[in-house]
Amino acid sequence: MAGALVLAGCGSEVVATATRSDQLGGAPAPTDPAVTDPGDVDPPSGGPADTEPPSTDPVDTEPPATDPVDSDPPPATDAPPSPPQQDPDPAAIDFGADKPGRGYDEFLLATATDLDEWWAEQYPLVYGKEYTPLQGKIYAAYPSRPGQLPGCGAPQTTYDEVSQFVAFYCGDGDFIIYDDGPDSLLTRLAQSFGPSTIGIVLAHEYGHAIQQRIGALNQRLDTITTEQQADCVAGAWAGRAFRGESPYVRFSDDDVRSGLIAMLEVRDPVGFDQSDPGGHGSGFDRVNAFQVGFLEGPARCAELIENPLPLVPNQFRTFEDQRAGGNAPLSFGDEGLLTFLPEDLNLYWAVELDAEVPGFDGLVVEANSSLSEVACDDLRGDFDNGAALCAVTDTVHINLPVATELHAQSQTFGDYSVGYLLGYAWAEAVQVAVGSGLEGEERQLMNDCLTGAWSKSVTPGRTGLPEPRAEGREASISPGDLDEAIRLLIRVGDSGADDDDLGTPFEKIDAFRTGVLGGLDACNL
Repeated sequence: MAGALVLAGCGSEVVATATRSDQLGGAPAPTDPAVTDPGDVDPPSGGPADTEPPSTDPVDTEPPATDPVDSDPPPATDAPPSPPQQDPDPAAIDFGADKPGRGYDEFLLATATDLDEWWAEQYPLVYGKEYTPLQGKIYAAYPSRPGQLPGCGAPQTTYDEVSQFVAFYCGDGDFIIYDDGPDSLLTRLAQSFGPSTIGIVLAHEYGHAIQQRIGALNQRLDTITTEQQADCVAGAWAGRAFRGESPYVRFSDDDVRSGLIAMLEVRDPVGFDQSDPGGHGSGFDRVNAFQVGFLEGPARCAELIENPLPLVPNQFRTFEDQRAGGNAPLSFGDEGLLTFLPEDLNLYWAVELDAEVPGFDGLVVEANSSLSEVACDDLRGDFDNGAALCAVTDTVHINLPVATELHAQSQTFGDYSVGYLLGYAWAEAVQVAVGSGLEGEERQLMNDCLTGAWSKSVTPGRTGLPEPRAEGREASISPGDLDEAIRLLIRVGDSGADDDDLGTPFEKIDAFRTGVLGGLDACNL
């Protein structure tokens, strides 16, 4: 965050479910942005024997951290889901003779079986041609399986090569390999967030297999284009599992939440240009593609090769912002975000509300250490979660201990999580000012959208500052800030769709990205 011109279809019997996931990951951003995908190379080139590695997502080598802001969240497990009532195809995955058993093996068999049947149904509908199943197989790779994995442009693939890339699809042989080692990122993700994360990885790699069938991998497209579509495909399959359309796999609200986390865990490093070779997208980019697929299905994903989704800036524009890691100090004063963000919010809403609410005077911020310090007869919002609006005094009360802890976690939440809390409080004040009749969850999701609209106004374009705006507005978000907002929404959202208080993480992120991508008009206030 910066404070100067540039600062920093039918319900079927469910036979397998993924386990609950309650922790929010905090792994650092991926550190190797240079890996390529089959979207960059013409099959059969690419693979461990070539200078460019096989299709994969760049991933982090450190295990995901738990969310220290939450108090003792119940851990997820990779234990097997409830016993299946129908057996998936036992040959859907080549586990090899010596594979150590994993609690999620049966779930992955169900996932692979479902993906193949789903595409046999969807491919003719989307592309007008008969679907060809994988000519190769899906292989589990682990240290004790030497010499048993097919090569991608080479006679064999070693486990060490697989472990660098976690999972990949190879057009030369039409197969998928995933890392099933005891310390692999996939294993750790399953342990932390449930096996749904690995199911989503397989769905993503199936997206690349579909690209091979439609000839997209022969077009030398930018990596970001093929990766974006594969993320969309993963989201479309997750939506199928969530809506009960799969006869093999069912996703809960927690599994969908895990899918969102998985998209964040494999984002491009902050500062990396997504359009460069090997680019996969920021966390916001990847979640955006996932949600588009989830909500609109594989036919919409098919459109993304010719008409990709917009990308948000992910590069630092000044050395000062890069040196600060994109984080402004949590303080009052000219460069403190508790001063320049309220000033910007007041300027933004004064212009946007002038025609409808002349004389909107704006709000002030007060930092408090506990709710006992807040005297207000009309307190709106959840102070314990970070901030609340006193509508009678036009004051936003920020919970300083919570804000301080969020701000300190620069790899996960950072300064824009605090900025989101402020923007959300301003959004509630806007609804009060215009006499909004929305209540409950609908009102809270409108606040998410309005916060996204304001975020759009401080989001730089690909080559410069945000669009021309009111005099005096100098705030500008930094790379990774929108990812921080998404992490916050995952943290504070309702635990399930049956809770209609704030909206689920998926619903809140969807409302937020509506504002970020479409601006205030898209919110339909």
